[in-house]
Amino acid sequence: MTRVVTERGAVETGTVICTAGAWSQPLGAMVGVELPVQPLRRQVLTTRPVPGLDPRTPFTIDFSTSFYFHGEGRGLLLGMSDPHETPGFKLTESDAWLTGLGAAIERRAPGIGELGLGPGWAGLYEMTPDHNALVGEAEGVSRFLYATGFSGHGFLMGPAIGEVMRDLYLGRPPVVDVSPLTAGRFAGPGLRPELNIV
Repeated sequence: MTRVVTERGAVETGTVICTAGAWSQPLGAMVGVELPVQPLRRQVLTTRPVPGLDPRTPFTIDFSTSFYFHGEGRGLLLGMSDPHETPGFKLTESDAWLTGLGAAIERRAPGIGELGLGPGWAGLYEMTPDHNALVGEAEGVSRFLYATGFSGHGFLMGPAIGEVMRDLYLGRPPVVDVSPLTAGRFAGPGLRPELNIV
């Protein structure tokens, strides 16, 4: 890489680091790098305030459905992945997932169903075919680094990935071996998908 052309003009650079999340695939395609990342909508809701709720209510998850909740402000934040959701840049809220969420609440934490719902929002997960991150340096394109496709774990992994990207940028071995996370892993057989996507 020698430069990047943006809406505000060209930026001279010897290295590009792609951390564009759900938008990484089209960005990689601009330079001929295949980053198999698809956007997938996830939604969360809050409850109305819960008198006497311990604000440290821990993150609790039902792995059989991916239903989860934790303390958030004066209420709970809750969510669940929708197995019927399809990929796309959908940023608006939808009621379609509420039936499954309601069934999971009734089964695992029926008291939550009595609390009353507050506001919620929708956002995008950056999903890879095996639900594991893409981290590395592209082959065939000079100094195109990437850290994307975290499939819901990017915030948790951020500090360590920051150190890894620093090391890759400086051309030294990363603090941890990320070679199994390169985009090249999709060229061969034997993907091992993560099992618990929340």
